[in-house]
Amino acid sequence: MSEATAGTGPDDDRVEDLQNRLATETQIRAQLVDLAVRLNSTLNLDELLQLIMASAADLLDAETSSLMLLEEESDELVIEVATGDVGDSVAKTRIPAGAGIAGWTLANRQAAVIDDPESDDRFFSDVAEAVGFETRNLIAVPLLAKDRAVGVVEVINKRDPGGFTPRDVEVAQALAALAAIAIDNASLYAQLADAVVTARMSYRL
Repeated sequence: MSEATAGTGPDDDRVEDLQNRLATETQIRAQLVDLAVRLNSTLNLDELLQLIMASAADLLDAETSSLMLLEEESDELVIEVATGDVGDSVAKTRIPAGAGIAGWTLANRQAAVIDDPESDDRFFSDVAEAVGFETRNLIAVPLLAKDRAVGVVEVINKRDPGGFTPRDVEVAQALAALAAIAIDNASLYAQLADAVVTARMSYRL
């Protein structure tokens, strides 16, 4: 059999696999850098969070993602951003802060990877059932701002049948860190704006 007609061997398959992994990793790093740059170019928090969560679903090849923030007055997690087909349906939904995998992640400040949520005692199915959404697997990571757990990022339903990987958790944590920076910057900007208004009012008095 000539070289031109010979089939590919194991070594060729390994090379191709490594090339695919490298291309994926390059894409992830480029998108994270792009998001980090955008954090310094706008203070539009809603726009940034939408962008970050859309990137979470894209980079992790998942059906949807959501970001929940803790509302301390009511002790509830509020879904601030949700992507995918059910995004609009679940936005602003409130969940008891101690409920579900998100509540566990918030309290323990630990990432959770769940391959079969229905069999997990921590799973809070009310929201998914209300919109007719099946949760097959998920990653939940705490959203940390200045060492405080202020919310949770969830990435739901990996399209690959193999489920989420440890690398997926690392990417989700990186995106959560970017979201935390955006939230912190917006908070600082709001405080500065309030201080300027207060100073101007005092000057007029």
